[in-house]
Amino acid sequence: MYIGCFTGVYIQVIYYSRIGKYSASRIVMLINFNTHPILFRFIAFLLLPLLLLIFAFFFYLNKSLPSTDETLIVEGVGASVEIIRDSNHIPHIFASSDQDALFGLGFAHAQDRMWQMEYSRRFGQGRLAEIVGVQALQSDKFMRTLGLYGSAKEAWNSLSVVTQNNLSAYSAGINAWLKSQTVLPIEFILLGVSPESWKPEDSLLQVKLMALDLGQNFSSELVFDLLVKELGLEKAVQLMPGYSVDDITTREASQKLEALMLKQLISVENQIRGRKAGSSDSIGSNAWVISGKHSDSGMPILAADPHLLNQIPSVWYLAEIQGNEIHVTGATVPGVPFVIIGRNSKIAWGQTNLTADVQDLFVERINPLNDNQYELNGNWLEMDIQIERINVKTNFPAFLNDPIPSLEWPVRRTRHGPLISDALGQYGYPVALQWTALDSNDTTMESLRRINYATDWHTFKSSISRHIAPALNYIYADITGNIAYTAAGKIPVRRDGSGKLPVPGWNELFDWDGYIPFDILPSTLNPASGVIVNSNNKVHGPDYPYVISNNWSPPYRADRIAQLINSLTRDKKISTADFSNLQGDTFSLQTNRPIKFLKHLHPSTEKQAQVLKLIAAWDGNVTKASEAAAIYQSWLRNFNRRIIADDLRGGVLHERRGDILQDFADQLHPVFIDNLLDPSRQDHVHNQLDWCDQNHTDILESCAALALIALDDAISELERFAGANATWGDVHKAHYRHNIFSNIQLLDVIFDRNIASSGDGFTVNVAGWSYSKDKGYRQVIGPTYRQVIDLGNWDRSGFINNTGQSGNILSKHYDDFIEPHRHMKLLPMSFGKDGIKGKGSIMILSP
Repeated sequence: MYIGCFTGVYIQVIYYSRIGKYSASRIVMLINFNTHPILFRFIAFLLLPLLLLIFAFFFYLNKSLPSTDETLIVEGVGASVEIIRDSNHIPHIFASSDQDALFGLGFAHAQDRMWQMEYSRRFGQGRLAEIVGVQALQSDKFMRTLGLYGSAKEAWNSLSVVTQNNLSAYSAGINAWLKSQTVLPIEFILLGVSPESWKPEDSLLQVKLMALDLGQNFSSELVFDLLVKELGLEKAVQLMPGYSVDDITTREASQKLEALMLKQLISVENQIRGRKAGSSDSIGSNAWVISGKHSDSGMPILAADPHLLNQIPSVWYLAEIQGNEIHVTGATVPGVPFVIIGRNSKIAWGQTNLTADVQDLFVERINPLNDNQYELNGNWLEMDIQIERINVKTNFPAFLNDPIPSLEWPVRRTRHGPLISDALGQYGYPVALQWTALDSNDTTMESLRRINYATDWHTFKSSISRHIAPALNYIYADITGNIAYTAAGKIPVRRDGSGKLPVPGWNELFDWDGYIPFDILPSTLNPASGVIVNSNNKVHGPDYPYVISNNWSPPYRADRIAQLINSLTRDKKISTADFSNLQGDTFSLQTNRPIKFLKHLHPSTEKQAQVLKLIAAWDGNVTKASEAAAIYQSWLRNFNRRIIADDLRGGVLHERRGDILQDFADQLHPVFIDNLLDPSRQDHVHNQLDWCDQNHTDILESCAALALIALDDAISELERFAGANATWGDVHKAHYRHNIFSNIQLLDVIFDRNIASSGDGFTVNVAGWSYSKDKGYRQVIGPTYRQVIDLGNWDRSGFINNTGQSGNILSKHYDDFIEPHRHMKLLPMSFGKDGIKGKGSIMILSP
């Protein structure tokens, strides 16, 4: 082609592509060489080749999309495996043996989620710095010190041969895809990563990471310790109502902890778990079940929606698996070969976080003459020491920067566990973490496998008895009409102390004394009410002999679910559609007492009067279209912060712990606010004077005066974000973040997703937010999966995850579930070939 020969050239460039929801763009340029010679040369010799290069790159990237409609010869299967994908890209896997069926699941997981699995594996191993550089070094140090990967390897020997074989078959399926795929997803290309073969211990690591996601209490111990140091015991307990400290020895041990170490540990733990300052505490779940006497099918109906951090792709991957014995469908986790929440032909189950106290911090006393010895009852014991080599990627561009040498990282362990404070530097009194998830005899994967095969309550509960970590609540139903609940997981029994503050490791009086016997964990079968509800709320009465948790969720969600079920049963029999609607409920019981309080305020400005009028007429439904919801949520955050931050102002001056305490003030503390505003409490007047009076002023402020100031804060805040008449959806967006590219400008626009969202951290349709001055209220926590299962009519059952099936940005299934998930539209939960709706493709894996 001789472009330069033409005196007038019409260049038409048509670029068709789809990334996420971006529609095709069309660039049309009419360029005349005589009148625009420089522009012509720029386009002809620079822009056009660049565009052609981009087209070629996207053409190449399209090859990273998995082929799902072919026959492929693979190693590792005994007979052909059929993977039928429906129109929603959900794989239905059929094989003549369970081993081959799980091979097929591994293959499907790799096709759609290989980058997610690779990132998760590297994170758990403490190997992110190898691919992203020094910014991941702190995370890697902590994860190497924690030792989850080593613990996962140890767990292998505690599994049955059947479970080991299942894990091996699943791993072989992943590796078969890696061998067959010529082009990997864009994350691998941009970061220059070649995935290693998948191993069974990598799957065991994923279960450990689930326990890390759901574990909360060691950071709670650290925060409580800081609060006691800053405010004194009495006020600290008011802020954290589940806590109280009576043991003076425990408090003396905690005083030895250096504030800088506490601050850094909390900061690192927050980073590790992806938590953000200011988010309402909503990691948990809802699950409930009704017996046949309340349902229109005459059999139990079970609903579940786990609440985790929003991410894209979703935590969950929908699949059906059928072999010669196994036949299950529901939510799987990429990297794990079994259905975690779902159903088989006999039973259905859901899960919620038990919020159990399964972590303790032990302050260790070190030999001043030998840093590798620690004290027990006056004697010095040798630590277990392991040297970890951490490789770090050279800074970009690599050819202009010197290579970063590998880091030799010593990991020290005492009889309690790893010295997690070593991840930050060495201290005079380091802290060891004892945690059930680090148990070398972890049989949780065994439990997950057996649940998939369970046929009744007896076999289900027997399967649960092998569960170690994370500690969970299980909600259960079966085709004979039984409904049930049981707690699951190892929960320590403490000789002394209550797990609320760090304890002295040099005194064995504070050691764990075994675990709560499984038969004594809370459990119920066929309650007379015919209803079981759990939303991370307290699961036992005051006479229960053991400590399970100090961090129960407030009862707002559980009470609202029970309230709605009771209302429905008064008028009719309940259907699956009723339960889907219930999952989307956005009425917040948390608003009850604060709204009553706000109705009695006397506004001092016209704007205050207007917004108070809106709130007075509001019913507490936190919808995205509600102006009153926006005002209330902003007011509550500002009121909460003004009350708490003022008392923690000393912490701001205390550089080593100030920002952690201020982050604590940014988080909502609804039970504290409820108690403060409750006029029936005996200490009501004293507490209001104590908390609402601002220490930095000379006048005596009341809670009413402070509430009006917070109302002004809210008005200004909403106007700044969205102008006058802002609705909750204008300032509150569900944010689905990519695990790597969310932190990189421009790439975050391509890979992340945002959508206006209803709800808050205390509604059934949970929407825990994180606040920032530039982004507003970002929903960072939500229902990541929903299911409703009717055991009397399986065809009415449905499920959905919160983003889509694919982790590949070029796939139309990357984000196609976001809208239906947001509007409670469940997908058919097909079971068997005949039930598949809208067959999209068929893949055969042949030996």
